Amino acid sequence: MTGGSRFSVRIRLQIVVLSVVALATLAATWQFSGAGGAYQDAVREEVKRQAAVREDVRHVYGDEAPGAFRAAAARIRADALRPLEGRGRLAASEYALATQDALAARATAGSLGDEVYVHRELGYDVPRRLADLQKRSAALYALDPGATLREGDRRAVWGRISVWVAVTALLLAAAAANVLRPVRWRRPPAPPPAPRVLRGPELLPQPATAPSRDDRRVARFRLFLAAILLALPLGQMVAACDEQRAQAEAARRAAGISTAVEVSGQRTAFLTASVQAALAADLQSTARLSAAVDAGSSQDAAHEQAVAVAEAEAAGRMVRTARYMGRPAEGADRVDGATAAALRTEPREWRALLAHQHRQVDRAEAAGERGFRLAAATALAVVAQLLTEAAVSARRTGLGLAAALTALVSAVLTALALA
Repeated sequence: MTGGSRFSVRIRLQIVVLSVVALATLAATWQFSGAGGAYQDAVREEVKRQAAVREDVRHVYGDEAPGAFRAAAARIRADALRPLEGRGRLAASEYALATQDALAARATAGSLGDEVYVHRELGYDVPRRLADLQKRSAALYALDPGATLREGDRRAVWGRISVWVAVTALLLAAAAANVLRPVRWRRPPAPPPAPRVLRGPELLPQPATAPSRDDRRVARFRLFLAAILLALPLGQMVAACDEQRAQAEAARRAAGISTAVEVSGQRTAFLTASVQAALAADLQSTARLSAAVDAGSSQDAAHEQAVAVAEAEAAGRMVRTARYMGRPAEGADRVDGATAAALRTEPREWRALLAHQHRQVDRAEAAGERGFRLAAATALAVVAQLLTEAAVSARRTGLGLAAALTALVSAVLTALALA
């Protein structure tokens, strides 16, 4: 067989291997790029969604609900005093004040003060008002950052499959280069008709067909360097994708924690303030009752005592109203599920959420460190390849030892990165 045919067979096989590696690398690059874009989209969607949750909860529990509770409390007090209105000037004046206070407070309740949200005995249905407000931003609440993140994960899986295809092709090529020695490849090439600058160039070194033991050793070293120079960038892409994924999840968790702290704080602050107002009304009724007892058995004292009893009953109803209006949203309230969960969170749950977010940050840092080690290993492999070529050209053992040492450090960094 002629030297030309020998050359073409070897080159064709090497071209096939390198083409598979190149195509798999391009596919992995495309898939990992898409995965990174999906991760960033998930963060943007999470930020938009959480901003909508915070704004709607702030508007309902911070702006409308306090006025609605004052209106409900004043109405409860007026209802309790109405039967006593004709029994004396005190009840009549207190009833008139409560009625006017209810009208004034209802004006500050915004849309929550509408009749559609009125409960027959317990004030206003705050979660229902929140659910109706969220319907106005249906597009924002329809965002699903978790689904977007999972789409990125699917693309990352395909990227990893492409990486394994490339690595498998390299491993098979390396094994074949060290084992396969077809007879037609071992025949010496026919003398060239004219001097050539390159004789038998190889895209991938072939140790199995090297003429001597030293040549085989050098060829194996070159093949090792060629393989890791093709494989290490793939590892860097995987590490970069892992880092982006962990960063995206950490950012999402941070946004969710911030929202949970803020909106649950809004709800509990409203609930606490409302219960305190109801308890203050109860204390007022107790003080009035004590004053009536101290006043003796006059008609005015008896009338004031009746007013105090009515106010005490109203205070108890106010407490129940405060707890009803400040209750956590349930499924029947039709509040967005993530919003309802955030409204129910308590400080002990925040610690668990923070721990998960910190784990994602640690994963991102670990992936970044892995990518850095692989990048350093790649740079050292390039230096080792240059030193190898220089050592072969100049036939200097010192350069060969330097190349071997550099390649060893590169291999150690790679092992540390993959450990």
